[in-house]
Amino acid sequence: MNKNKTLSIVNTNIFTNPQYMKTWGKQFVEACGSTEMNIPPDMGKLRWLMEKFVKDYNVQLGELGEEE
Repeated sequence: MNKNKTLSIVNTNIFTNPQYMKTWGKQFVEACGSTEMNIPPDMGKLRWLMEKFVKDYNVQLGELGEEE
């Protein structure tokens, strides 16, 4: 298995698999930039990632509610 392979989270609910959540987290960290390296945050990417988290969470929460 190639450890450097990045999973695509674009059309996937990040809550369906821990690896998708890990990929989301890595992308979030990278989008935050770096004060040490003088890299500014990518606000567009951060906004997209936050919206993705909220949308996927709401879908997951709805599915859990249906199971009860």
